[in-house]
Amino acid sequence: MLKKYFHIIILLFVAGNALAAPDGRYGNRPLSGPKTHSSQQGDSIMKKVIGRADTYKKVVSRYEAEIYIKGKTEILRQNFLMRFAHHLFPVDRRNKDMIFEMVSHSEFNAPNNYRHGFEAINGNSIPNNIKQQEVLTFLNLNVYSPTIYNEGIIMPVAGEAFKYYTFNLERTETEGDRKIYQIRFMPKLWSQKLICGDLYVTDQDWHIDKIDVNGRFSFAEFNLVMTFGRDYRHFILPQKADLFLRYHVLGNAIASSYHTSFKYETVEWVEEDLEDQRDRPLDLTGYYQLSSDTIPIVSDSSYWRSKRDIPLTAEEEKKYGQTTLKAPYASDTSHIRKYLKITERLTNTISLDYKTTRLKYSGLLNPFQLGYSGRDGITYRQQIRFSKTFKKDRQLRFRPEIGFVFKRKELFFKFGGDWEYLPEKQGALSLNLGNTNQGYSSKIMNEINEQLKDSAFNFGNLDLQYFKHYYIELKNQIELFNGFQLTTGISYHRRIPARKSAIAPGENVTEIINENYHNFIPTIGFSYTPRQYYWMDGYRKEYLYSYYPTLSIEFGRAIPGVWKSSGNYGRVEADIHQSIYLGLSRRFNYHVSGGLYTAQKSTYFADYRYFTRHNFPESWGGDDFGGVFHQLRHEWFNASDKYVQAHVMYESPFMLFQLFKPEATKHIISERFYLSQLWMPVKPSYTEIGYGFGNHIFNVAAFVGFDKLKYEGIGFKFAFELFQ
Repeated sequence: MLKKYFHIIILLFVAGNALAAPDGRYGNRPLSGPKTHSSQQGDSIMKKVIGRADTYKKVVSRYEAEIYIKGKTEILRQNFLMRFAHHLFPVDRRNKDMIFEMVSHSEFNAPNNYRHGFEAINGNSIPNNIKQQEVLTFLNLNVYSPTIYNEGIIMPVAGEAFKYYTFNLERTETEGDRKIYQIRFMPKLWSQKLICGDLYVTDQDWHIDKIDVNGRFSFAEFNLVMTFGRDYRHFILPQKADLFLRYHVLGNAIASSYHTSFKYETVEWVEEDLEDQRDRPLDLTGYYQLSSDTIPIVSDSSYWRSKRDIPLTAEEEKKYGQTTLKAPYASDTSHIRKYLKITERLTNTISLDYKTTRLKYSGLLNPFQLGYSGRDGITYRQQIRFSKTFKKDRQLRFRPEIGFVFKRKELFFKFGGDWEYLPEKQGALSLNLGNTNQGYSSKIMNEINEQLKDSAFNFGNLDLQYFKHYYIELKNQIELFNGFQLTTGISYHRRIPARKSAIAPGENVTEIINENYHNFIPTIGFSYTPRQYYWMDGYRKEYLYSYYPTLSIEFGRAIPGVWKSSGNYGRVEADIHQSIYLGLSRRFNYHVSGGLYTAQKSTYFADYRYFTRHNFPESWGGDDFGGVFHQLRHEWFNASDKYVQAHVMYESPFMLFQLFKPEATKHIISERFYLSQLWMPVKPSYTEIGYGFGNHIFNVAAFVGFDKLKYEGIGFKFAFELFQ
């Protein structure tokens, strides 16, 4: 069995290496060696740069600028797989060579509010939103920040940079009365989290005059050269930037390049340290204003000559004339192309946007919807997301999904919908119906608890009678004040025997097994996160982060006599969880929750909200990969009227791989350790320990279970990150 699991991990590494491009600049061994005079000088200069970085990263409070962008994309090598993987990189498949120019009026408001309003575009193709996001992701760079690109890369100016980088003084240049040091920095361990290149540092004030860096981001190798202003008004703001990207995916190679220049209209400096203000505003509204269909096409050559800081080359002028934006693309009518188009729609995630309507479908034969766990084997899921936006950002959403667990041969479905009627207060009315895991009743639970007194008890020796569970739930959620949400709902549950009993009539358990159960349960819940930071996307309020934990509590009460309901009991659950950012792409998460059934005047089914089984492996982005038990047998989730559980997770880009297989760190973005503990009266101590790793393509983890510190078993979980 273990051999099979190791084969799975090896295949995942092969898949990761096949999708990730070999990088000629990156070696396979960590850098090491004795300190030279130039490295000692480099360290001395970088200590001064790092000492100033924390101040420089937040001295600008606001600016407005006109940004000119010229972009080019060339398909260097392609095969038929381009049809299936074209959305891994932004490319116009109908134009092998794409060139465009854009002018944007951009605003920045500290700490992280960027607005980009595009004013004009021209070229032989309109870049889509993905390509616009690609450009702006690299341009929205604070060179003095410890991490960039959503914590994707650790910068050489971070406070702990000497743990990850070596520094060398390459040369010293003098320009007038200005002395500039060229510092070559190299990672001690090759990783997508680290970069290499040169920093050009000015003497005395120790600010960065220019950067020339190489690295990997997602599926692209990149080179970014950015120069900064030298006068006192713009000394930390970029003046020009040249970005080169090279994608390698499934045998395809695509090269993109962008040239950018900045013209600043307004620059305002911070007069006091916002980070030290206890009453710092919680509203961090900021978003990209990107809308390709509203950007005016400007073909006036004199307009573009006035915006360019360098003229077009003869080759670029030629590409401009090959196609115009107004010309319709030639339709492809060959039988092979039609077949590939149909296949693409079957195997890829499909996203369709039209004005205020959006549709996303996972694809009927999409391999990225597969998952695997040791308990459930292979799983496959299909999802559709449909939304329609109305005035003031009110939104109607439908979320049907269906999945199959092959090992248990069970089909799960859920049809959900939301009407977000008050987006500024997160007010939403939701209706859900579906089925969940099969369970057994409290009467059967009591029989099992009696048998648990036998030390030789084993669930495998029982022929448990399970009930299929179907439900419908109507729920309303609204924010009463910032960070505090009220949730009310009613749900109706129907449970029917998974199979009729063969026990002869007259035996006292026959009615337990063969009758149906109905429960009508109103619920009320509260959730509160102190000092919750947020932003407003139009009228819609979206939570960002908080430095405090989130506390939740929910009360439910089954009421007998409503639509054949026989339930007469209460349920109380509480939860506290938090994600603590430790700096430099490190995180610590914890979940602690507990629940119990009260006033047990009738038969009930232990059906908790926070303590439940997950049938389909989740993306790391949702943290469910580390907030549940993975190896616990499903029978235990129904076996008690009370529980307490705790889960902790530590995430870092550098843990085991740097010690035992450093060359693999090129392909691993993050590693995680898990520790989970459960207490129930019938199972006083159950522990799980886990370890996982992942990248842009997949995440995989192994979990080991212990009952009272006695080894119970090991299992693996796997899920795709791509397109999630």
